[in-house]
Amino acid sequence: MSSISRKWKKLLIVLFFTGTCTFTYAVFKLNSFSSHVMRKYTSADDRDSGGSGHAGGTIRKASDNRPTYCDPENRLVKTVNCEAIFNMNETELVHALNVMKDMKPTPEDEILRQFSDCDSFKKKHNYILDISPEEHKFPLAYSILFYKDFVQVEKLLRAIYRPHNWYCLHIDAKAPFQLHYAVIQLVTCFDNVFIASKLEEVVYSSFSRLQADINCMMDLISRNGSWKYFINLPSQVYPLKTNAELVEILKVYNGANDIEGITGKRMLPERYQYRHAIYFSRKDETSYIKRTNKRKTPPPHKITIVKGSAYGVFSKSFVQYILFDKRARDLLQWMQDISSPDEYYWATLNHLQINKHLNTPGGYKGDPNTKPWLATYAGWREKGDPCFGRWVRNICVFGIGDILYLTEKKHLFANKFYVNQQPLALDCMEEWLLKKACKPLDLDLSYYKGLPFIKT
Repeated sequence: MSSISRKWKKLLIVLFFTGTCTFTYAVFKLNSFSSHVMRKYTSADDRDSGGSGHAGGTIRKASDNRPTYCDPENRLVKTVNCEAIFNMNETELVHALNVMKDMKPTPEDEILRQFSDCDSFKKKHNYILDISPEEHKFPLAYSILFYKDFVQVEKLLRAIYRPHNWYCLHIDAKAPFQLHYAVIQLVTCFDNVFIASKLEEVVYSSFSRLQADINCMMDLISRNGSWKYFINLPSQVYPLKTNAELVEILKVYNGANDIEGITGKRMLPERYQYRHAIYFSRKDETSYIKRTNKRKTPPPHKITIVKGSAYGVFSKSFVQYILFDKRARDLLQWMQDISSPDEYYWATLNHLQINKHLNTPGGYKGDPNTKPWLATYAGWREKGDPCFGRWVRNICVFGIGDILYLTEKKHLFANKFYVNQQPLALDCMEEWLLKKACKPLDLDLSYYKGLPFIKT
């Protein structure tokens, strides 16, 4: 403890006595770069980057016509000073924790009433409707899968929304009617946001979760084939990069996929070596997946299974391969009765050191276990990652004390946030991202150019 600054000792003591301290040793890691982040956060260059508009968007105007959220003096969050929180000001952190004790998410019906005037709704919620020529030439496609929390879904959508991108929303078919109704009202305000044409009744760890993404992929290919990359998201993530930054990074990727790969002891082979079935619990009135005693036959086409994440960054060529290649389709069929197939399907197809014969577009030929994975950052308790929010199934649900170091991550998204837990964390992240989107692009691409999976 002798190496801890007096400032951090005081902060920990104050937070402890407020009864809200869930901070870990990670607070000690933040002091080294807090001032660096704040220089980025506060030194806005108000010059406009110019550029031409496009169908559905607007031409970027001079600074006096810019949206109000671009005004450095205009704080999106009024109840606390987000700039001070990013600077780890202990007084403001304690104030924020106290404010959040009485905070409640925006009621869904309040948002629903705003859909009667879509233009006012977009303006009020700070949807970004102007883009650069570089962004216009590089459209992206997204899926968002969810079963609750419309307010958080809408908050994520507006963070990633641009009028030239495409967005497929997959609602769990068994979600409450009110959620379906709210999403229907939401998509009526946009030409490029739609509900998946086929909705799955998603059962945790079952094939239905993977099928939901496949449904969105097919819809996105059918509706508009001009997009360059597909990113699948759960509703509890939040972007760490602006759309302009994503475009520059994915241009560096040059058709390569960013999909996690795991082999060896962490494979959890019982998930795919045995058949699984879905059962219904009358007591809980929920469906669940359970392993049977029946062993599965080997995968088709001499394919070797690789584990990874359910989420990734997929080139359009890879998406087309998934949808139309016979080997990919046969593997998809084989995975219908395994557990968590979404954690195996993308990874198995992508990692060509293990499955060279697949020759997957954008696939990675190196060691899966050493490949950096930047699609999504998650804090894991077993890895000793910092967490200022709380742990849920050994994954960090981020709080206000986490947002500083998240802004320094090279990852594209952070998972996860809960809109009903420390909601100011999301609010301050939104303010930070909007302010960053207002500045001229300032992104060092050297790290991404050096990634081993980049296609040259």
